[in-house]
Amino acid sequence: MDNRLTERDSIEIRRLADCTFRQAVELWNQGFSGYYSDMSTTLEKFTARLGRESIRTDLSVAAFVNGEPAGFVLIALKEAGGVKIAWNGGTGVSPNQRGKGLAKLLMREAAEAIKESGASIAYLEVVQKNAGAIAAYESAGFRKCDGLIGAKLEGPLPASAVQADEAYRVRPAKLRELTALPFFRHDSAWNCQWFNRSDSEGIAVIDEQGAIGSYAIVRRSYGENGELAGAVLFHCAADPERPDRNRLARAAVAGAFGPADAACTRTTDNLSMSDPAVTEWLEEAGFKTIYTQYLMVADFSA
Repeated sequence: MDNRLTERDSIEIRRLADCTFRQAVELWNQGFSGYYSDMSTTLEKFTARLGRESIRTDLSVAAFVNGEPAGFVLIALKEAGGVKIAWNGGTGVSPNQRGKGLAKLLMREAAEAIKESGASIAYLEVVQKNAGAIAAYESAGFRKCDGLIGAKLEGPLPASAVQADEAYRVRPAKLRELTALPFFRHDSAWNCQWFNRSDSEGIAVIDEQGAIGSYAIVRRSYGENGELAGAVLFHCAADPERPDRNRLARAAVAGAFGPADAACTRTTDNLSMSDPAVTEWLEEAGFKTIYTQYLMVADFSA
């Protein structure tokens, strides 16, 4: 049965700024109905999300079919180092409009909005098994560029996971210092982008010659008595040109998650899966995979 949109359907595309808050919340809740996890929201939570994630309502797009909320794409925009960077902060289509080509239509409109904004590059994250969404994103010029993992470990680390490598030392580093590294991973999930991580700290792994061979970006939280209560890892990468890159990567992730005896919650949040040494370390340390996603990117510089 062909259930695609037809000329008899009245399709209206608006910017989210031209919708009421009630309509925006309804678009979100309808668009994520039946999703892999519960994504339902309230007016208060939705408006907080707009500010927290730098969502631009004047760039975000919404679709109404026959007068009913049918779908949306949220677009965020930030400037870093003189470069405007956009992000798809959520794409949703109402259950009764899925499979009709509306997501592709919305993504084409979103791509035009991104071009209009002057952004030269755009990112998004998508659940790896969501083939329909991936096809819609690819139709708008996005391509897969990395795999992302969310993993979790409760309790202390095995002591073997954080054994010190005497060839290196670990020191704190400013995030801006890390961004200047030739192997810094600029292609990363929106919540992992360095300019969104003012609550996090950088770690640099230094070799015997004083060069930085790997790095990590982590957010730590502490209990009332100063003990480590949690650690969330957003970045971990080693110089791919170095023969000791695997040891360097392991030193960085161990430095981010240590000390081993801290009985806390350790997680990764959309961490790149590009470096096998990092994912191997997580598996050896007993982390359990919570989710995997693709990072997708589109070039709008032309």
